[in-house]
Amino acid sequence: MEEPVVIHSLSRDGLGPAQPVKARPARINRAMRPEDVFRASLADCLAQMTANIAVLRAGRSVEGLHQLRVALRRLEVLLKAFGEAFRQEWLDDLRGRAKILSSRLGPARDLDVFIGHLLDAPAAEGDEEAFDALRARMEEMREKAWKQVAASVTGADFALFAEDIAALAHSRLPLARDERLDRVAARLLDRQQKRARKRGRKAKSGEEGDLHRLRIALKKLRYTAEFLAPLYPRKKVRRYVKKLRGLQEDLGAINDIAHARATMAAVLREAEGKRAHPGARYAAGVIAGWYRARRPQIARQALKRWKRFAKLKPFWV
Repeated sequence: MEEPVVIHSLSRDGLGPAQPVKARPARINRAMRPEDVFRASLADCLAQMTANIAVLRAGRSVEGLHQLRVALRRLEVLLKAFGEAFRQEWLDDLRGRAKILSSRLGPARDLDVFIGHLLDAPAAEGDEEAFDALRARMEEMREKAWKQVAASVTGADFALFAEDIAALAHSRLPLARDERLDRVAARLLDRQQKRARKRGRKAKSGEEGDLHRLRIALKKLRYTAEFLAPLYPRKKVRRYVKKLRGLQEDLGAINDIAHARATMAAVLREAEGKRAHPGARYAAGVIAGWYRARRPQIARQALKRWKRFAKLKPFWV
C-alpha cells in the first residue's frame, strides 16, 4: 500500500515516470473486508492519476492526458459505486471534484482525438488545401486547450484532490456495515448491470442520446468489473470484459460521429466574425456529411452486438 503514496509525492515535485501509466489490477482478495477493497482500489486509481500528472508536468503527452482522464473516470465510478453501497453520501463530493477536473482536460483530449484520428479519413477524400486550412485552425485550438491542461495539472485543485484521495485511501475511517465481501461485490455488479440493461432498452430507439447513455453505462459496468475482477475466476472475467469492450468500440464509433459534429460546430462558431479561411468551412461540411452517412450502419451493428451481450451470463452469478 506504500507505492501510491510514493508516486503521489513524486508527482508533486515534478518527478516520476517518463511514460504514461495505464490502470493496473487492484491488489485485492476475497479475505478482505469491503471497505479495504474500496481503499485498495482508491490507492490504485491514485497511483495511475498521480503518475500521469507527473508525465504531463514534464511535458505534453497525448497518451498521458488520456490515461489521466481514465484515472479520473475510474475514480468517479469507484466513489459512486461504493458510496451507494456504504450509504456514504459525502463521497459524492469527491466524485464531483473528479468530474470537474476531468472536464478541464476534455477540450485538449477531444482535439487530440479529432486531429489524430477523426480527421484523417474524410481528409483523404476531400480538397487538400481546404483540409490543410482546417487542420491549421484545429491546431490553434488544441494549443489553447493544452495550455489549460498545463495550468490545471500544476494548479492547487489537482494537488488538493490527490491529497484527499490519498488520505481516504490510507485512513481507518469506518465506512461499511458488517457485510460479506462477496455479497457487496455482487450487489455492485448487479446494480451496474441493471442500469446498463435499462439504458439498452431505451437505446433500441437508435437515438444518439440513448446510445450515448448506454455507452456510459457499459463503461461504468466495465470499470466495476475490472475493479472486482481478482475476486472471481480469471477466464470468466476475461471473456465477459472482452465482449464488453467490443460492444464499447461500436458505441464509441457512434460517439466519435457526434464528437466530430460538435467539434466542427465549435470551429464554425469560432470562425464567426473572423476572417476564417473559406476552405476550413468547406472541410468542416465535408466531415459532418462523411460521418453522418456512416452513422446508421454503425448504430445497427452496435444494437445487434448489444442484443448478444445482454444474453451473456454474468461472471459473478
